[in-house]
Amino acid sequence: MVKKTMNLFLLTAVLLLIAGCQSSQEETDRQTSEPVENESSESLDGSTGDDVKSENNADDGDAESIDSSGEAETSNDDESSTDVYSGAQKNPDYFIDTQVFDEGSRFYTAYAIHRDKEEKQALSPEERLEMSLLKNDPSEQDILRSYADLSFEWPHLYIHFHEDGNELSTTSTQSTLFFDALYGISDLYGVEEITFLNPDGEKGLTLAERSVDESIDVKDEKGLTRGYYTIYDEALEETLFLPGGELEEQVVNENDEPLTFPETIDAMGTIDHADSFYSSAIVEGIQIVDSSLTNGVAAVQYTMDEDMVTEADQSVLENAIQLAALDFHAWEVQIINDTLKESSTYPLIGQ
Repeated sequence: MVKKTMNLFLLTAVLLLIAGCQSSQEETDRQTSEPVENESSESLDGSTGDDVKSENNADDGDAESIDSSGEAETSNDDESSTDVYSGAQKNPDYFIDTQVFDEGSRFYTAYAIHRDKEEKQALSPEERLEMSLLKNDPSEQDILRSYADLSFEWPHLYIHFHEDGNELSTTSTQSTLFFDALYGISDLYGVEEITFLNPDGEKGLTLAERSVDESIDVKDEKGLTRGYYTIYDEALEETLFLPGGELEEQVVNENDEPLTFPETIDAMGTIDHADSFYSSAIVEGIQIVDSSLTNGVAAVQYTMDEDMVTEADQSVLENAIQLAALDFHAWEVQIINDTLKESSTYPLIGQ
């Protein structure tokens, strides 16, 4: 009985041991198989993600390459189709000078415009106007320098004389030249009205053979000019400019209205009198392409034949254009040379 019980116990133990071994093996197999499956899944997912990213990057690279190529082509097209002009802003300090020109049958007041190329001076328009008036007074006794003080309430000029009588007397010829220079210079600086005051500080005196009792409208006294024409002063070795109105050149259009700025520039290219002693500033070889005056800003565009037109010719043209623009009280004028691809801006009235 005891032996039988012992055999039953051993059999049971053997069965339990076999069952435990099988369970352990299954657990081991299960743990081993899970990493493999997970690893396979991760490998698949990782491979697909990398491939998608790689493809997207490749597509983005192609798109960027296409965009870059397109931009480069556009940029090249723009550069090839756009002309590049060199630009220069000129010194705003211009000075107006006058010279008496004896044509034989009469005297003319000729003008010149100069700019301080070294830009050493920084003077106001009032200071430059006073310098020009005192320097270019054609009277024998230098009336303005000797007997007057100048003051300004822009655009109004006051000339206060501290002497009167014989000290302010001139010949009739000197009187004409004195007032021509006074009104002409003042207008080219933008002065609109001049008031003459006697030693008592009141209106009313006789100046250079004229009675001046009221303020003077400069434009009315100067008259229409509309364009400038050239003469050469051999003594000065300089080209000077005569106003078109003084030469009986065209100053009004077919409607009897004052020429506009573009019409003035166009008229300066021709001379109405074949036997004239003066010349056009627009010499042969220069072609005006366009001109305009908008909101106080004038512009003239031209081409030239480089074999015919000298640097001196260009300088004369640009001085004549500046004077013409000043007659319209332009704030600035831009002169564009299409042949040389150059653009120059000249500050004018009030700058």
